[in-house]
Amino acid sequence: MDNPIHGLQDMYTVISNERKIGGVIEADEIKLRSGETFQSPVFTNIDYSGSTFYTVSFISDKGTTMLIHVNDISTIKSLAHKRVQNINNQYYKEMKTKEKINYLKRLCKADQGACTKPFMEEVNRIIEDIGSKSIQGEDISIGIFKKAENNVFKIA
Repeated sequence: MDNPIHGLQDMYTVISNERKIGGVIEADEIKLRSGETFQSPVFTNIDYSGSTFYTVSFISDKGTTMLIHVNDISTIKSLAHKRVQNINNQYYKEMKTKEKINYLKRLCKADQGACTKPFMEEVNRIIEDIGSKSIQGEDISIGIFKKAENNVFKIA
């Protein structure tokens, strides 16, 4: 993570594959043609038709949700793909962490202790993204994760 993003196509790829790769896209600042600046915007959606990108959605550090045409963007500074636990936008960080914890709870409930490989991979990806401190005190059974990591299964 903390990989630089080099354009709208990179942004679209990361956003559309969020569940598989985790993380979010955050910039230090976005400045619009109108002169407005927003600190620590997290980009949530990019719309395109064919090969033309036309709108970008982001949430500012104050919780303002903006949907703007790409022609209205003047500059975007320090655009990067980051883990949720490492972003500077506290508003979005809290919102996304709650969302991922709720998803993790539903995932554990649906799995019912089977501890399959795809389940473990997805759980590990979520925990790496939001940080293990975020799930402390939550009603999530971490014991099954540690048990599954310590067991070694061999097929003869």
